[in-house]
Amino acid sequence: MPDGRAEVTESRGAPRPRPVGLSAVVAVSIVAVLLGTLPGVTLAYEVPGQAWFTLTTRDGEIICQTGFSLSPGDEYTDEWNQVWVVEEVVGRTAVARLDRILDLSRAVEEFRLALEAGALAQGGRPQIGLYHTHSDESYVPSDGSESDPGGHGGVYQVGEAFAKALKANGLAVRHDQTNHLPHDAGAYERSRRTATQVLQGSTAIFDVHRDAAPPEAYGRQVSGRRVTQIMLVVGRANPGAGANQGFAEALKAAADRVHPGLVRGILRTGGDFNQDLSGRALLLEVGAHTNRREEAERAVTLLASVVPEVLGAGPGPQSVSAWRTAGLILGAVVVGGGLWLYVATGGDWRAAWNKLRSLGEEFASYLGRRPPRG
Repeated sequence: MPDGRAEVTESRGAPRPRPVGLSAVVAVSIVAVLLGTLPGVTLAYEVPGQAWFTLTTRDGEIICQTGFSLSPGDEYTDEWNQVWVVEEVVGRTAVARLDRILDLSRAVEEFRLALEAGALAQGGRPQIGLYHTHSDESYVPSDGSESDPGGHGGVYQVGEAFAKALKANGLAVRHDQTNHLPHDAGAYERSRRTATQVLQGSTAIFDVHRDAAPPEAYGRQVSGRRVTQIMLVVGRANPGAGANQGFAEALKAAADRVHPGLVRGILRTGGDFNQDLSGRALLLEVGAHTNRREEAERAVTLLASVVPEVLGAGPGPQSVSAWRTAGLILGAVVVGGGLWLYVATGGDWRAAWNKLRSLGEEFASYLGRRPPRG
């Protein structure tokens, strides 16, 4: 009808339906948009079932495949730190353009500088929190099914392998195994309470998942071992997503130095995935349902080895370099001193050794004559 109202046939005694105005439609649309951006609310950003989206270039070259439902504006940083921005989506194919190339050479150092004062003051070693929003996720080749109807899928074993490796690398771990079934759009709202609890006393938290994709999308040989790659996911609906992105970039940079190819990329897509709770919260996609769980367990074991460095609990590249430099200087002093003694004693190694020993005795004697403190 010209006025936008539905045509109504009147009947005596029947109530006349109220017209649906444009304002009501707009109001519903606004509510739907807000639900997708409010903290703690994540809509269905996954493809139903075990299907996936394929992200390609304009020429049709595959960039990545994932069970996340991609939308224009989503960003994917690939293994080589090329940032692709989704421009259009046709069916389950998303087409992206190359936007920029990230320089992650100082990502770890910059992230550590950005940590709040006292963030690592845990009364000892930092604590890592682990949990699983999608409790049923499993690995078909190892678990026999992509989903455990009881809600204790193979992804829990991957989380346990991660926890064990983090502890072996000197970190405290809190691995929460709360069930958040069913696997639906409300799972993140149910897991929000778990995430909040796990965050208490934790420096960083990880929501451990597995993706949906063909096996070759994640299968890889890394550091001489057959593993699944890991994708880091940041929710762009989170107002503080920049901090989470910085954490993801630091983690990828650290992994790239030690285990190149382990982190296949960083996906910045819809929802917030409860990451508004902390700037050090990430969602991990460890392989896909078509990969073997054992390969996913090896992957998180490798990832655990770089987490302490990122959080400032282990030697970073600069400190390692400093120790190496100090060692070289000390070695040069020892060798130089030995050569000087050799020349000073006329090329007699025995005399040089006696001279060195006498210097040591004189030095010890000097220390012994020092007056006691106090």
